[in-house]
Amino acid sequence: MDEYNENVDAPVNNIPAYDVPDDEGEIGVRENVWRRLGLNKHFSIAVMAFLVIAASILFGYCVMNIGRIVRFLGSVISAATPILCGLVIAYVLKPIYNRMERWLENRLLKRKKFQANPDKADRLSKAISSITVVLVLVLLIVGIVAIVIPELYKSVVGLTSNMPEYIQNAREWVHGIFKNNPKMDETVMKYFDNMTDSATGFLNELFPQISNVFEMVSSGLGSMMSIIYNVGIGLVFAVYILNEKDKLVAQMRKIGYSIIRDDHIGWFRGEIKYADKVFSGFVFARFMDSVLLGVIYAIVGSLIGLPYVGMSSIIIGITNMIPFFGMYIGLVPNFIILFLISPLDAVIFLVVHTIIIQVDANLISPKIMGNSTGLSGFWVLFALILFGGLWGFFGMLVGVPLFAVIYHQIRSIVDSRLKKKNMSTELEEYIRDPVIKKRTKEKRLRESRAEALKAKLKMIKEEKKKNDKNKENNTGDPQ
Repeated sequence: MDEYNENVDAPVNNIPAYDVPDDEGEIGVRENVWRRLGLNKHFSIAVMAFLVIAASILFGYCVMNIGRIVRFLGSVISAATPILCGLVIAYVLKPIYNRMERWLENRLLKRKKFQANPDKADRLSKAISSITVVLVLVLLIVGIVAIVIPELYKSVVGLTSNMPEYIQNAREWVHGIFKNNPKMDETVMKYFDNMTDSATGFLNELFPQISNVFEMVSSGLGSMMSIIYNVGIGLVFAVYILNEKDKLVAQMRKIGYSIIRDDHIGWFRGEIKYADKVFSGFVFARFMDSVLLGVIYAIVGSLIGLPYVGMSSIIIGITNMIPFFGMYIGLVPNFIILFLISPLDAVIFLVVHTIIIQVDANLISPKIMGNSTGLSGFWVLFALILFGGLWGFFGMLVGVPLFAVIYHQIRSIVDSRLKKKNMSTELEEYIRDPVIKKRTKEKRLRESRAEALKAKLKMIKEEKKKNDKNKENNTGDPQ
């Protein structure tokens, strides 16, 4: 390669180079590169064929050893569990951290000590904010473990032991209503017994499993230590992520810009910001709304004396994380349990639950969530059914924001293609087919032009007839 110094067109290894005009495209440039490297076209074809065969062999190996690959990926995910916990914790705490960090930085910059050194104020505000939000999360977890879980366990154990008595009381109550009508009483009691048998079978399967979970948590020292290790390392990792998030974002942006074309950078940034806005806004707002809903029910239920308030409030709070269906999923099991204990308490619970849901839907939820996804009710229901069927409860939690991002991307592509065709992007314009509307408009325009032309021709004809008559009159006059 000694000959290849300044003159790029000089011969290399006695193989003459040739210029490729600009209009020959990428293929001509590629051939020129192969020539300058001393390689011919046949060798390039052989290299491509080798790469295709190697990729095919690798794909076949992956298919034949899919079990090993899955186990390997499982081991990698297991080893990276603390990192994943840290990423999730940092992402959940990011909205609180950002607001607290900005507030602290503004307060510190008002002091003369930090006005001369704003970088110090920035570092100090980040450190205080990250440590504070993580400590608040730790205290929240400790409070749940120390207060909520024992109350939930107590409710489950008490409900399991008293279930036969509750069912008998409910049976007597239903029997007392229809005792004056033997046929109706027989039919209703038959359905009631079938319903209680099904509910008892479900609860007998569910509650022992919950009790086993509590026993495993209390006795499984190894599992508890693993969970504590993952969460503890995740919390430390979350602190580093929150403090270094600007640098981490810059690194991800640098990598993305090196891969993405220049004319797609703006689109890429917009999509990432939109996805972050939808996911963070939806998850954080949904979590806060569910916590407030559970707390409100716990307070109201305690004041009016409903049984098993702790368990019911936890069920309502957890199920409310699911959009659309959550309020009904939380209503049904609580109503059945309270109906078996006391039908009157079940009716009171139904009224209280309805009032709380209406207050949340009309006052609390709009203030916290707003229109965080931009989806209509139909698409929310579609996303819940689709991702719930694919991934279960987790799919129902993340399905709505995930589908919102996909919907936004599809909408952006459709709007872009419509703009290239000089067509409207407003949905209202497509309630009636715009093509048919355009054709109808053109037809009416042609008809109106034809009528105008016909009227003009008629007017010209009448004018000509009038002129001819005037000429005849003028010719017949005596000179």
